Amino acid sequence: MRDAQGWNLKFKRPLNDWEVNRMVEFLNILERYKEPSNREDKLLWAPDTQGRFSVGTAYRNSQRTHTQSSYWPWKMIWKVKVPFKVACFTWLLAKQVVLTQDNRMKKGLDLCSRCFFCECETETINHLFLHCKETVKLWQIFINKRGISWSMPGNIKEALACWNRDGNQSGHRERWKIVPACIWWTIWLERNQRCFENKSCSMEKMKLKCLALFYFWCKHEYPHEDEDITSMLESLRSS
Repeated sequence: MRDAQGWNLKFKRPLNDWEVNRMVEFLNILERYKEPSNREDKLLWAPDTQGRFSVGTAYRNSQRTHTQSSYWPWKMIWKVKVPFKVACFTWLLAKQVVLTQDNRMKKGLDLCSRCFFCECETETINHLFLHCKETVKLWQIFINKRGISWSMPGNIKEALACWNRDGNQSGHRERWKIVPACIWWTIWLERNQRCFENKSCSMEKMKLKCLALFYFWCKHEYPHEDEDITSMLESLRSS
């Protein structure tokens, strides 16, 4: 409701600390709108200052939207030959919404946010799946086989974009694209086992599980290619 002093909003629960700034932004947006009048409602075309639709403004708006979304690595998410649930998981990672400890704390849970692998750093998506010293060991399997120098990007979206770019020189580009999903799915399954079942696997066993995923996903998508895991890894080398 709006009164003489401004908008009077009532919430079902108190705001969390990280929600305050967003609420301020929301109130600033509300303040732009005047009180309702008796004038008849009508449709306005937002991209045009006069509210009138034209093909030109529609085209310019679509070009601007395309430019803003061109950095989203959707092909590395939805065009990769992995199970659909794994592709969905990769999408959630790129959106930074997978329920790691820090994201659960943002929802109001009182937790001790500690990485289940290194037990040193806070468990965030970027740490768990990219920067943890244990996770890096899985990345090194494929990076060393490829024979490239790799500096880990800051977040999942950047990692997908960089991995896709480096795949242009790979001997088997489609297999190269499968690698991040193999690593992340292995990490997530092991993380949940440690979190909820209090069980853990050695790093050597995790490496075997990751390689097994890589092998079976490649075989599922390319059943006519009669190769063993060694040959598949060799195919990742630069052509």
